[in-house]
Amino acid sequence: MHDESLIDQLSDLGLSRYEATAYLGLLGRQSFSAAQLATHTSIPRQRIYDVLQSLASKGLAHERMGPRRTFVAVAPEQALPALLAERRSVMERELSEAQTIAQGLVATMQPIYTEGSNEDNPLDYIDVLLDPRQISARAWTLAQQAEHEILACFKRPLVSSLEENVAEVREPRSRGVQYRALYELSALEDAQLRPVLAQFRSLGQELRFVPQLPIKMNLFDGRVALLSLQDPITGRPSITALCMNHPSLAQTLRVAFEAFWAQAQPYSD
Repeated sequence: MHDESLIDQLSDLGLSRYEATAYLGLLGRQSFSAAQLATHTSIPRQRIYDVLQSLASKGLAHERMGPRRTFVAVAPEQALPALLAERRSVMERELSEAQTIAQGLVATMQPIYTEGSNEDNPLDYIDVLLDPRQISARAWTLAQQAEHEILACFKRPLVSSLEENVAEVREPRSRGVQYRALYELSALEDAQLRPVLAQFRSLGQELRFVPQLPIKMNLFDGRVALLSLQDPITGRPSITALCMNHPSLAQTLRVAFEAFWAQAQPYSD
């Protein structure tokens, strides 16, 4: 049984597995009849002649004249460069055909794209994020892009990890971005969250507390809002988030934040 890795490598050069097996079989002997090679390689006898003819057409074997019909392998140093050249020719032809197809598709599809780009989508300023990883990634991106101010209403459940939440405070604060956050009083009873609040404060986040928050929200530069709403039927928090790039709505949310901020209790060690 021949090394499967050799068969795989010959297959990569364009041979079928039967062709690769037959060629390796021919290499090990001066000549084989078709029947002998079929027995030696376990290639089905009804396929062996087709396989040998294909090898001959690719320059890897030739038929030897004599009392009986036998086949001989062409030396690898001659056969494989020729096989590689044929493979390169096939690939270049396929690439040329693919380029022609691509050029035709560009000519056909570009007008469709151009027409679609001119259509105004009335909801372009709203993204619905359904996956927690999407929400975390968007929050991190917006925190990095913030230039002046971030306002946050922090409610469970946590979508990002505590480490990710710390990073979302540290990065903008390192650039001097003001960061104010409202928390529910129950956060102070959370043994896991309580030391993180102290870390937020050490990073320069301003913290205040209220008995309850109606909404989970992050507001970036008074322009972009990332928020999650409770299910109006069950009242449970939702993982679904809305990201809205709408300055007028953001300004309204900012007014609501300031109203809660004015009534909130400051953080105390």
